Formats: sequence, C-alpha cells, structure tokens
Amino acid sequence: MAATFPLSDNELAHVLHTVAVHSVNSDPEFLRLLAAVAASESSMNRTAVNGGNDGNGGLETGAVGLMQLTLIGAKEAEHQCPVLRPTLGESNLTLMLRLLDVRDNVKYGSCLLNYYLEFTNGNVLHALVLYNGGYQQLTRLIRTGTLTIETQQYVLRVHSYLGRCL
Repeated sequence: MAATFPLSDNELAHVLHTVAVHSVNSDPEFLRLLAAVAASESSMNRTAVNGGNDGNGGLETGAVGLMQLTLIGAKEAEHQCPVLRPTLGESNLTLMLRLLDVRDNVKYGSCLLNYYLEFTNGNVLHALVLYNGGYQQLTRLIRTGTLTIETQQYVLRVHSYLGRCL
C-alpha cells in the first residue's frame, strides 16, 4: 500500500521552518526528524487537541499542539531538559494551555525527542517508540521484538515524512 501524505511539500517545508526556529537542538538531522514527528503527530495543526475526557476539552488528559504533547510528556520534558523551567505553582491545565503556543510546544517537543535520542544512545526507532508509546512500548519492543499496530504505523508515517524533509 502506497503512503499517503496529508501535507503538501510546501506545508511540510513550513513545518520544518517552524521547528527550526523553536527547537532546542539545531542539528539539521535532528530538525528533519523533529519536522517528520510534527507532521505525523498533528498534520501541522498547531492547535490540535486529541483525546481525553477531562471536562476541559481533553487538555489535561489528551495531547495538544503541533508536537501533540501530553501532560506526562510535558512534565518529563521539564524534568529532563535544563532549558525548560517549570513555573512554580502552575496548574496542569495552565501548562497544557501554554503548550498550545507553537513556540512552547516545539520547545517542549524538541526537548523530549532530544532526551529520548540521548536515552536510547541515538537509536531513532527506539526514540520514536518512546515518543509515541512511552516506556512500556519500548520495553515490549526490546523484550518481544513487537510493537502495537498503532506504534508500527506511527514509525512508518514518521519515516515516510522523514524522506520528504530535505
């Protein structure tokens, strides 16, 4: 089955520019990967809110923004990335609302992806599995060599976009 791309080449170039401006890592290969993740996660919808039934439109239990960050992912990024300074006393809802700003969203998403690459010693597959499915999915991959269908499709989608982010 041929890959389909909801984003045109021009839209993908715009995603690459956006992540390049706001990323914490300026390495060109990292920026290509980050743009591919952003395109796969949100199809360039900077205000996307997906999942969650928390009474706040999914903001506290779903994923938000270009990089589709969850509250858990945002908190992990704050913990692992020294350039992110959590605001003392900031509520979870306020943090998630702040992540609707593309600058904060890309900064947090790039911190998280950068950390996952460091954690996995540069293994892109493992970093993508972490970004999409968390530590449980990575443990499953290492122990059994298998991934959920969702994570398999995610990795293939990112790699398809990666080939177009030149």
